[in-house]
This record gives sequence, C-alpha cells and structure tokens, in this order.
Amino acid sequence: MKYKDAFAVNDKHYCETKINSNCETPIYQLHNFDYYEPKLIDDFYLKYFTRQLLIEIDILEVKNFLEYHYDYCDNPDKYFSILDYKIIPKISEIIEHAQVSTEAGGYYDEIKLEDGFVESEGVIHNSKYDYWKLNHYIAFFDLQNDIRKRAEIIKSFLTLHFDNRVEKPLKWIAGSAKLGIIIRELIDMGYMEADKRRGEINCSSLSRDLFKAFKIEDSDSAKALEIYLSSGNKRYLQTKELFDESGFCIPPSSIV
Repeated sequence: MKYKDAFAVNDKHYCETKINSNCETPIYQLHNFDYYEPKLIDDFYLKYFTRQLLIEIDILEVKNFLEYHYDYCDNPDKYFSILDYKIIPKISEIIEHAQVSTEAGGYYDEIKLEDGFVESEGVIHNSKYDYWKLNHYIAFFDLQNDIRKRAEIIKSFLTLHFDNRVEKPLKWIAGSAKLGIIIRELIDMGYMEADKRRGEINCSSLSRDLFKAFKIEDSDSAKALEIYLSSGNKRYLQTKELFDESGFCIPPSSIV
C-alpha cells in the first residue's frame, strides 16, 4: 500500500530542491523522493511521517504539524485512518518494546545511493526511517513519556475533527460546478478568503472545506468540486463562459 497521498508532500523532488536555494520546503512538509520510484519501499512515506511526528518535530508544534498535513494532503480520510490505526498503535508498541540496539543495521548486498538511501534486492530503503532506529532513539534518550504525550495530542486532534464531521451541512441542490464557480468568483472579487499554497489558492483544501459545509446533490467527493475552483482547469473555463454569457456578474467588494 502506498501512503504518499495521505500526507503533505512537496510537489518538487528533493534532488531538485536541495540544490536550489529558491526552493524552500515549508517546515512541516515532507520532501518528495518519488524519483526513487518504482523501487521505493511501499511504506516509506508512512515511516518518514512517523519519525517526523514522534522525534523531529517539537512536541509544542505537534498540533500545528497535524493540522498542516490535514490541510494539504490529498486524502484526508486516509490520513485520519493512518493516525488512528497505524500511528497510535505504533506509539503503544514503541512504549512497550523500545530498547537500545547494538546492531549496525544495513541491508543484504546493498548498493549505496544519495541522501542515505540504498538499494537491496530491487527495493530502495532508507534506514534512518526504519522502525528499529526509531525504537533505539526513543529508548536511548528515554522519550517514552514524550511520545505518550504526543499520542494524547493525536487522539485529541482526531476527536476534534471527528466531532466536527457530525455537523449537518447546508444542502446545495444546483450541483458542484455552479457552487465552484460562484465560490471562486466570491474569492476573486474579495468577498471571501482562502488558504494559499505557493501564492495560489489551495483548491484541494478549499474543496474539502466546502464539501464539509455543503451537501452537494451530484457529488460524493471533494475532488469533483475542486475542478470548478481551479481557474486554469478546462471544465472551469467552459462553465465560467456559460455563466458569463448568462450575465452572471459579482462586482468587486471594494465598490459595493
């Protein structure tokens, strides 16, 4: 199973961003190592996220870290499931079994690659993110109580978002295309604000927020709505043209 879509991962490959001073990765975003696909081990991004969450991020930043990945991941339902069914049990396992390791680690007949990666028997790994190293680090620095507190923060985060999910949404009967066009126009004309990513409206995050706020007759996924929020999408342009031909116009908020 692949896990990348459940987390906020940089669109650009790390091999590019690390040599380009103009490419700054946001503090909570994961680097993109997809240039090692298709050989990259399936659970790499899960292990990478787990290490960041449990030892790399200061405990005071855990809540912001969790919120960031929720806002910018492509699959929030999968993200929630991973936190609930993968991360929480893993923390319990580490607390119970973590111990200092005296083994050097390594893989059979490994071929060294860049940035700590190695290839072994046709699969690419990075031992930095292996669970045995996580167990060793936590045991060596006696961090069991720290990660127990992190588990409490994760559970509170899940409870908060699960509770918000039961709120009854508004019913939108005109279809996702019309909702997307109207909301985008309200934003462009200064009536609403939306989160931005690298200077552009984060249509993925916005579509999820709208999908929670509205029950949309013709849509069972936020992805369908996202198409009509993106001003560069062909379907958006076609639908917007129909609106314009019908005389649809929202004046800028500054002149109303």
